[in-house]
Amino acid sequence: MTRADRLVIAAAIIAIVAATGALAQEAEQEQLPVPPGDGVWRFDFCHPEAPAGEGYYRVLGDTAYDAERGYGYTEGRARATAFDQNRRVTRDVLVLDDVTRDGIYGGTPFRVDLPDGAYRVVVLTGQYSRPGANRPDAHFREYTITAGEEVLYQQGDAPEEFYDPQGRYFANYYRDWHPDVNLYQANIARWIPFGEAEVEVVGGMLEVAASPYAPINALWVFPVGSEAGETAPAELRAHQEEFFNRQYPWLAEEPERDMPELPATMAEAGAAVWVRQTAGDLRPSTRPIAWDLGRPLRLFAGPGEREPGVVAVSPLRDIAGTVDLVASDLQGANGATIPAGALDIRYIRFGEYPVTGGYEVRPHFLVPWRPDRMDDGITRGFWVDLFTPEDAQPGLYEGTLTVTGLAAEVGVPIEVRVLPLALPTSRCYCGVYAGDLSGTTFRHYRTMRELPNEMVWMVLRKRMEFLADQGFTGLFDSLPWYPLEFGADGQIVTTETWEYYLQVWRMAASIPNFSERVLNYYLGGYQLFPKCEGFLTRSQLGAMEIDDIGFSDETVEQMSRMVEFLYEQTRAEGLPDIVFYVQDELGNDGAKGARYGRELLSAINRCRERVPGGFRTCISTLRAAIAREYLDEADIVIPNSAYPINEDTIAELEEHGCTLGLYNMGATRFSYGFYPWRVDAYCRAQWSFSYDGDTRDPFVSLPSGARVSCDCHYTPEWEVLPSIGMLDQREGVDDYRYVQLLEEMLARAGEQGREGTDAAREARATLDELHEAVIVDYRDPANNWDRSTMDYWRWRVAHAAIDLQDELG
Repeated sequence: MTRADRLVIAAAIIAIVAATGALAQEAEQEQLPVPPGDGVWRFDFCHPEAPAGEGYYRVLGDTAYDAERGYGYTEGRARATAFDQNRRVTRDVLVLDDVTRDGIYGGTPFRVDLPDGAYRVVVLTGQYSRPGANRPDAHFREYTITAGEEVLYQQGDAPEEFYDPQGRYFANYYRDWHPDVNLYQANIARWIPFGEAEVEVVGGMLEVAASPYAPINALWVFPVGSEAGETAPAELRAHQEEFFNRQYPWLAEEPERDMPELPATMAEAGAAVWVRQTAGDLRPSTRPIAWDLGRPLRLFAGPGEREPGVVAVSPLRDIAGTVDLVASDLQGANGATIPAGALDIRYIRFGEYPVTGGYEVRPHFLVPWRPDRMDDGITRGFWVDLFTPEDAQPGLYEGTLTVTGLAAEVGVPIEVRVLPLALPTSRCYCGVYAGDLSGTTFRHYRTMRELPNEMVWMVLRKRMEFLADQGFTGLFDSLPWYPLEFGADGQIVTTETWEYYLQVWRMAASIPNFSERVLNYYLGGYQLFPKCEGFLTRSQLGAMEIDDIGFSDETVEQMSRMVEFLYEQTRAEGLPDIVFYVQDELGNDGAKGARYGRELLSAINRCRERVPGGFRTCISTLRAAIAREYLDEADIVIPNSAYPINEDTIAELEEHGCTLGLYNMGATRFSYGFYPWRVDAYCRAQWSFSYDGDTRDPFVSLPSGARVSCDCHYTPEWEVLPSIGMLDQREGVDDYRYVQLLEEMLARAGEQGREGTDAAREARATLDELHEAVIVDYRDPANNWDRSTMDYWRWRVAHAAIDLQDELG
């Protein structure tokens, strides 16, 4: 049974148990005394298929006020909407306690009959997550819950509030993982808070009113000074934590080996410190071998290139206070220096990831802050990112990385060899998908009019510049829907969304790595055409006969006019050329998806005939059997590893005149460097932003299991916060650039008639040998290269390039 099967079964069990419990509680509710014997009204606002907490009055959206019962919703037109978070399944099942799990949005005022006097009213309000890719309304909408004239809870909707460094979005940014973490408080409680107030009841009744986007999960009403009343919410707080946390115990791994005998300096400091090849497999249980201790961190790079290293720290006892890794200046020959500031040192932040039976700890984001304590036996690490100065002189540089904050300082030697090579810009358009901020970080601002535009443009520019600084050349950002429509007179009318498009393209034009062309994901899907009369979307396919799938001449005419307008406007302004990204993964729709792809590509090809100079199209696909139906209409075809990609499928693409691209093959260095070079791929893209991470908390992985991939998010100062996966991909791009450099040098040698020199022959032999080492069938186990293998080939290529450069002069 697969993990996905287990999740489906778990969800079904939850639904069955919930429904059974709900039926049983209908009878139980009749047994609760009214009014309550201890004077504490406990209300659980429920989804119809969810049970109430034990001892709570069950309130549904249709629980109308009844004088005999003494509580219920008053008459009115406001609609109450129930939700149940435990019914959500996205890779994992979120299970909260019966009181917290569900609630009711809005509705008419809720009335409770009470003797006059002073009462304490406490509300539990919030929704952690919801199905799909949008945040729950309770995360960001303005709402208020009142009891009489008193405010129980109030929330604003200003972006400045939500994205404040101390606000809800960044609340977990500075949180470090420790074994004593309270997972409920860290991950859930902020999104489902308590509110309370003291209320004077006059006239024998109290009304609690919730504005339209205000959820009520539970409500307590009790006389001021009631010991039982004060205890009731506190008991739920304790139960919330115990119920959630016991589902996710930390599954600590045994240390991978015994700690070797440490040098005296490390023993005195109380920690082992050593250099590691990689960060992605760093775990609390990681331990060094004797050879690691004292070994220098060795890096090589050309001017302007970035190159990473990892330093691990394994404490022998608890350490209180900040632990840091500090670099010295690096000294070279003849007084040459690489300043310490050229080393961007980041802490490798651990996160909790759900697995069967609990959670495990993995690294993900590389944060600029430092840990304020370390735990005995829990290995952690620092990422050292060298940004070689453009004016650095070739040669060897040496310095020291020093761990501070221990009982004594521990130094690690660092050696950097600067190569006399200037890497070219990658000709393969490598990048990441789903970076559009209006669809991820700012996704919950539903319309263009509501977007915090100044903030969006600032963050978008920082992200584009960051990606370019890392060497990426492919901009695959998705764009919002509906930039164009037709007015009453039949003429094209631009919407506010069109201005967003232009802003993105103008920004790309100002950044050299993206100024030539962009590949905006799904431009030919839901983004551009839905306002064309008769345009067919994938959501309509299920109800159609396969032979009815197509686009009328009238629809294609309107599509053509939009495409003409788009290219006329962008080319007149000198904006990047737009590769028309048509669709994605039509294999998910089976044979109808294949037919839809053929008909949509055919329609867009007709549009292309109307555009002077034409344009290129691309389509990503996950099944060769599906893609075959539309290959004759396709231009750039971008399969993923499951397509599969091998000599036969690549040859088939070539036979149909298609250009090969690559996508979703894992956030790996190999798949961004040596492999796309081997198969001569036009582009390489990978899903980056996790919608889970932007629909609740971008820095938390429990309980939905946000993937360790190539995400990047942001610091509270809106600097890009990269993941390990993203920078591993960058290393692949650099591998590609080294090989491209050697190829360009060989071409220059040929132009000069010097292809027969010793250095040129050695360069050709190196490329031929590398060509043989990379297997075209991507899934071949021989392609599972580790870092040392890729570093070996990068050094071989670099060495051949240096020798050839010396010979060419």
